[in-house]
Amino acid sequence: MHSQFRRSAPPSLRLAAILAGALALIGGPRLHAAEAANVVVDFTAHRQPTSAYSLGSTVSTFADGGSNLIKGPNQALWQRYLGELGPLVWRIPLYHHDGQVGSAAGGVHGGNEGEAYVRAIKSIGGIPMIAVGGSSNDNDIRAGDAAALVRYFNDNGGSHGGPVDDYIIGNEPDNGFGMDPYIHGGNGSDGFHAIAVAMRGASARPLSIAGPSLVTWADYKFGDFRKFFAARHADVDVVDFHKYGDGERVDNLRRTGQYADAIAWLRQEIDASFGDRASGIAIQVGEFNYNSWYDGSWRDAFYTSRNLVHTASVIGHVLNAGGSAYQYADNNGPLGLITDGTDRNDQPQGQHVRLPAYWGLSVWTGGTWSRRYGSTMVAATSAIPELEVFATDDRKKIVLVNKSASLDRRVVMDLRGQASGVYSAWRHGRGMNPADFAAGAQFRAPTRIANAVAFAQGRVVVQVPWMSVVVVTVD
Repeated sequence: MHSQFRRSAPPSLRLAAILAGALALIGGPRLHAAEAANVVVDFTAHRQPTSAYSLGSTVSTFADGGSNLIKGPNQALWQRYLGELGPLVWRIPLYHHDGQVGSAAGGVHGGNEGEAYVRAIKSIGGIPMIAVGGSSNDNDIRAGDAAALVRYFNDNGGSHGGPVDDYIIGNEPDNGFGMDPYIHGGNGSDGFHAIAVAMRGASARPLSIAGPSLVTWADYKFGDFRKFFAARHADVDVVDFHKYGDGERVDNLRRTGQYADAIAWLRQEIDASFGDRASGIAIQVGEFNYNSWYDGSWRDAFYTSRNLVHTASVIGHVLNAGGSAYQYADNNGPLGLITDGTDRNDQPQGQHVRLPAYWGLSVWTGGTWSRRYGSTMVAATSAIPELEVFATDDRKKIVLVNKSASLDRRVVMDLRGQASGVYSAWRHGRGMNPADFAAGAQFRAPTRIANAVAFAQGRVVVQVPWMSVVVVTVD
């Protein structure tokens, strides 16, 4: 038989409990000091705006007898995988030739597939941005051909899959073609001004025209940028440049801030050269990737979480600086978003696996997994070594990037402008075995680690393992 008698607490404990309750009611000091924040996100401190043009990739047009967005037996899978990333800008190299529109990419120059590509891009919710190519290379462009390309897509209400309003004139003219012919004409080109005028005259719709799409941003390229700006600033709406890491297999991760440095430098030059038009000129990283080429020594960079972390970090720095970030490319071996089904470049035969760069893009787009980036970048700072934080409003989204190769991080966030509510979180897991295409976390969708968890006093705590990314959304 159990007794119903319950012993009373000692008087001293009863008094302590009464005092604690009284202090809580009048807002007195807590019995335990709050854990100090090591990351601050201020949703009220708006920085650079974002837009539908902030993020994208490239349809390379390479298929090599296999599949891509419009070719091969697995094209439906490609469309599904790319569509699941959510709406993006999709750059595509095309040119007009003898009444047809086909690929302008080296090695696949020709065909009449332009309409099919543009329709496929739109079918997955994308914005097509055409990189205008020449008759035999990227830059030997005739003004009449460029105008015909615009009419092909924009005449008759866009009956060939258009309309298309966004164009880039040429591609990397500083890589063998020559800046003077690109700017002034020669070597098969009519020159940037003549091409831009012909394109604008071919459409009743206002066009956005980008250039000069130089190979990279670096101090030894400053002269080429300035030469172009001095001669053709009146013809350009978007300044486009490329950048492929910094040539370091591991240390590229520590140098993603260079992308923001590039945009800051270009903005300064635009302000100095473009006069009254300067404030309306956009800047885009037309191509970025971990490195511009691959061999086996880069295997543990491209096929591990290093690439996931690098991609997410590059995008964060570019958006923070007010630019747009376009990864290169969808179907390009190790530099692609999805394996091509061959066993080349250490990839798995017969499989189409979403690569770490794909998941780095999804960190920001949200895709079918989490939330898309919001309309404005906001102030966000980290006191944790090798841990970066980026955030957006009005869709409140936080991206935590742990670049450490050995240390997990406990992140204690102070959210300003959102004292209470609920948060959800997804972890893009660490995977450092480049051969584990079957089960490696770097090739898999993110894991949901928190679902509508209540928080108060602006404090959210999450764990971010080394070489991984955690996405947090706040409501």
